[in-house]
Amino acid sequence: MKNKLFPIGIGGSLLAIIVIYSSIKDSLALLTLSNRFFLTGLPFLIIGILLWIFSSCFFDHFQHSMHQAFSRNQKKKSEFQSLSQVGQGRYSFWMIIAAMLIGASIICALLTMI
Repeated sequence: MKNKLFPIGIGGSLLAIIVIYSSIKDSLALLTLSNRFFLTGLPFLIIGILLWIFSSCFFDHFQHSMHQAFSRNQKKKSEFQSLSQVGQGRYSFWMIIAAMLIGASIICALLTMI
């Protein structure tokens, strides 16, 4: 439960910061809010998707073969950490924040059409 509250708190604070920034700039229109929510959520979505793909073991074989090819001439074999271990379980942090921001963007865009 604690792991889910931290990204929800960050996403909520980003939503509040964007609304406050928009009100300071006197551009509190729903379409402007939708654009700002989406553009803020997009980097979180990209990082989350990359970590999700890395954690699926898709690139592990390629990484292992490249590691063997480049360390062929070395006497001592160096250890490496596979990409599936790097992103394992960490993508949900980024995806929760992205879901909150992009969800708010979609809601604002739908309210604009009404």
